[in-house]
Amino acid sequence: MGISISDLRSGRESDQTLENLLTALSLNLDLRARYRVFEFEAAQEGHSDVAQLFAELRRMEQQQIAELLAGLRTRLGAEFETQKELA
Repeated sequence: MGISISDLRSGRESDQTLENLLTALSLNLDLRARYRVFEFEAAQEGHSDVAQLFAELRRMEQQQIAELLAGLRTRLGAEFETQKELA
């Protein structure tokens, strides 16, 4: 079972870097989902060039999401290591 973005936000002391990573990830996930809808609507209206644009933007957004997840894993891993050292 995974952990949600809200789980990561709750129960933590103020960590602006973590908050920024989570906010960026949330916004990118929302935007990627919207691009799929925009792509569908453009295609339905016969604007295949615009539909292709939204498809490409969605692919680019996926890369950004992957990079944000890597940054989040690194940040949480560093936090975990610090907690182990303090214990």
